[in-house]
Amino acid sequence: MHIGAHKTATSYMQKKLALNVDLLARRGIHYDPLETFRKGFTPLLNEETTRENDYVKLLNGKAKSMSLLISEENIMGVPGDLPREHKYYIRARQRLTRTAELFHTATPEIFLSLREYAGFAVSMHSEYIRHQKYLPFAAYQEIFTASNFSWLSVVDEIFAAVPGAKLTLWDFTDFRNIEKQVFQSMLGFDPDIFENPVGPVRESFSEIAIKAIEALSGALKYDDVKKLINPIARNLPKGDQYPAFDPMDVDLKVSLKARYKADLQAIAAKYPAVVFIGKRT
Repeated sequence: MHIGAHKTATSYMQKKLALNVDLLARRGIHYDPLETFRKGFTPLLNEETTRENDYVKLLNGKAKSMSLLISEENIMGVPGDLPREHKYYIRARQRLTRTAELFHTATPEIFLSLREYAGFAVSMHSEYIRHQKYLPFAAYQEIFTASNFSWLSVVDEIFAAVPGAKLTLWDFTDFRNIEKQVFQSMLGFDPDIFENPVGPVRESFSEIAIKAIEALSGALKYDDVKKLINPIARNLPKGDQYPAFDPMDVDLKVSLKARYKADLQAIAAKYPAVVFIGKRT
């Protein structure tokens, strides 16, 4: 189970896996692209009772003769969890428990990328306004700060849900350097034979793009703004011409980076069996 987190190159990884479905099958691994899996499986996590549908039965049938690989960052929750309920991944334990039950496993291998808190909050805000009504970052940051979000708490929830899980972590900022190791750990073979995605998987917001979205949100209806968000992102991409959206105070970023580093150390101390690929930022 590759369960995210959001905004840690999950879309890139899913696109790469989807490009190589046939190769994976020849290697004894069944993988369905995100669109297929999200449509067939993820809605079950929103239900009050655990039940199999035909799609889950099909996957469990595949798992009798192949390894089953799933990659879905929404298993833990969605970006809207924070604005709506004032906590990221507020139902992660229940959703992970249900996932393990549906796939009849008490010992899944779970893969999760972590990201330092400042960059994570800014990117999650951008992801939220991509799909929901515009929320100023200052208001979003206030909710984020009050939530006291911690990756240690997320890891606690994972093991509370599935005590027998084998957990592998890595830092998002190191992904370009350790991509091969991540895929090799996940798949059990050298990923150099993979076909690679070409071009950007999803445009990130520049500062001017956010300003444009904010201005339009004050003048147009939500449905009309939503149609314009992706064109704005494509036409005003972050880069040399348009600086990235970076609204957080420098002192706060330094403080959050220190807390992130301390939390990585706390995870290592509390869960020595957890595998960490690459450097601990």
